[in-house]
Amino acid sequence: MPNDVCVRDFKARWGCCDARGKISLNWRLSMLPLALRDYVIIHELCHLREMNHSKAFWALVGQVCPAYRKYRKALKAYSFLTRMYR
Repeated sequence: MPNDVCVRDFKARWGCCDARGKISLNWRLSMLPLALRDYVIIHELCHLREMNHSKAFWALVGQVCPAYRKYRKALKAYSFLTRMYR
Protein backbone atom coordinates (compact mmCIF):
# COMPACT_ATOMS: atom_id res chain seq x y z
CA MET A 1 0.00 0.00 0.00
CA PRO A 2 1.41 3.43 -0.90
CA ASN A 3 2.28 5.85 1.88
CA ASP A 4 0.90 8.73 -0.16
CA VAL A 5 -0.61 9.40 -3.57
CA CYS A 6 -0.62 12.73 -5.34
CA VAL A 7 -1.47 14.16 -8.74
CA ARG A 8 1.15 16.26 -10.49
CA ASP A 9 1.92 18.07 -13.72
CA PHE A 10 4.72 15.92 -15.16
CA LYS A 11 6.30 17.03 -18.42
CA ALA A 12 7.36 13.63 -19.74
CA ARG A 13 6.05 10.84 -17.56
CA TRP A 14 2.78 9.29 -16.51
CA GLY A 15 3.74 8.50 -12.95
CA CYS A 16 6.47 7.64 -10.48
CA CYS A 17 7.00 5.90 -7.18
CA ASP A 18 9.73 7.00 -4.78
CA ALA A 19 11.65 5.02 -2.18
CA ARG A 20 9.33 6.24 0.60
CA GLY A 21 6.33 4.66 -1.12
CA LYS A 22 4.83 7.87 -2.46
CA ILE A 23 3.11 7.47 -5.83
CA SER A 24 2.73 10.52 -8.04
CA LEU A 25 0.47 10.41 -11.08
CA ASN A 26 0.24 12.77 -14.04
CA TRP A 27 -3.13 14.55 -14.14
CA ARG A 28 -3.29 13.79 -17.87
CA LEU A 29 -4.01 10.14 -17.05
CA SER A 30 -7.64 11.26 -16.96
CA MET A 31 -7.43 11.68 -20.76
CA LEU A 32 -6.31 8.11 -21.41
CA PRO A 33 -8.48 5.09 -22.14
CA LEU A 34 -9.31 3.28 -18.91
CA ALA A 35 -7.14 0.24 -19.69
CA LEU A 36 -4.04 2.43 -20.16
CA ARG A 37 -4.81 4.38 -17.03
CA ASP A 38 -5.10 1.13 -15.10
CA TYR A 39 -1.80 -0.10 -16.54
CA VAL A 40 0.05 3.04 -15.36
CA ILE A 41 -1.40 2.71 -11.86
CA ILE A 42 -0.54 -1.02 -11.73
CA HIS A 43 2.98 -0.21 -12.94
CA GLU A 44 3.52 2.31 -10.15
CA LEU A 45 1.98 0.04 -7.50
CA CYS A 46 4.36 -2.75 -8.53
CA HIS A 47 7.25 -0.39 -7.80
CA LEU A 48 6.26 -0.62 -4.13
CA ARG A 49 7.69 -4.17 -4.24
CA GLU A 50 10.35 -3.78 -6.94
CA MET A 51 11.96 -0.33 -7.17
CA ASN A 52 13.46 -1.00 -10.60
CA HIS A 53 12.57 -2.37 -14.02
CA SER A 54 14.15 -5.79 -13.54
CA LYS A 55 12.78 -9.11 -14.76
CA ALA A 56 11.21 -9.55 -11.32
CA PHE A 57 9.42 -6.21 -11.68
CA TRP A 58 7.99 -7.06 -15.12
CA ALA A 59 6.97 -10.53 -13.90
CA LEU A 60 5.02 -8.85 -11.10
CA VAL A 61 3.37 -6.44 -13.53
CA GLY A 62 2.53 -9.39 -15.79
CA GLN A 63 0.84 -11.26 -12.94
CA VAL A 64 -1.56 -8.37 -12.37
CA CYS A 65 -1.81 -7.13 -15.96
CA PRO A 66 -1.05 -9.90 -18.48
CA ALA A 67 -1.50 -7.53 -21.46
CA TYR A 68 0.99 -4.99 -20.10
CA ARG A 69 3.21 -5.20 -23.22
CA LYS A 70 0.28 -4.17 -25.42
CA TYR A 71 -0.65 -1.31 -23.07
CA ARG A 72 2.93 -0.15 -22.74
CA LYS A 73 3.23 0.08 -26.52
CA ALA A 74 -0.18 1.77 -26.88
CA LEU A 75 0.76 4.36 -24.25
CA LYS A 76 3.44 5.74 -26.56
CA ALA A 77 0.72 6.92 -28.96
CA TYR A 78 -0.54 9.24 -26.20
CA SER A 79 2.80 10.81 -25.31
CA PHE A 80 1.69 14.01 -27.07
CA LEU A 81 -0.65 14.61 -24.13
CA THR A 82 2.30 15.13 -21.78
CA ARG A 83 3.30 18.14 -23.90
CA MET A 84 -0.16 19.72 -24.01
CA TYR A 85 -1.73 22.25 -21.68
CA ARG A 86 1.46 24.04 -20.73
